[in-house]
Amino acid sequence: MDRAECTWFNKSCAKYFNVSFVPYNRTQRVVKEDFQLLIDMGRDLMIDVQVYKMMSNEYRFFPVTFTANACAEYIKNSFSFRDSLTRGSNLRPCNLKKGVYYIRNEIPDFSRYPPHLPTGSYKLVHQYLFRSMSCAQVDFYGRIVDKPIDWKNIPKSVGL
Repeated sequence: MDRAECTWFNKSCAKYFNVSFVPYNRTQRVVKEDFQLLIDMGRDLMIDVQVYKMMSNEYRFFPVTFTANACAEYIKNSFSFRDSLTRGSNLRPCNLKKGVYYIRNEIPDFSRYPPHLPTGSYKLVHQYLFRSMSCAQVDFYGRIVDKPIDWKNIPKSVGL
């Protein structure tokens, strides 16, 4: 992952919404996110994801899109979602009340993602919805690169 940004948020849902990738050490960056909810969402947080791929110097529609209930995916531990939130966060998507939430020093577990994605630069647009109301949009930018020939000899701390 290269960077993340909250492009907009609904001020009737949240007082503030910050997300970024910050340096953890010389070779690894981690997710840092904090926001304050102004409404009780309970189990009704939906995440709408749309993927764009960099082609001809611009991000173009890529045919991967889905909408998921955050609580249901948390319970199923999809993409190691529950494991990462229990380590460095006070966020529990099955009981979202008014208040301040954070995610700190979380390294995404890319081993739980689909294995044969095409190489290239991508933009993932996450839109957070409460019932039919849009609450925030977070854009993640990253790259998928080929593994080096001697990828088994690279230490895990490198972060490839």
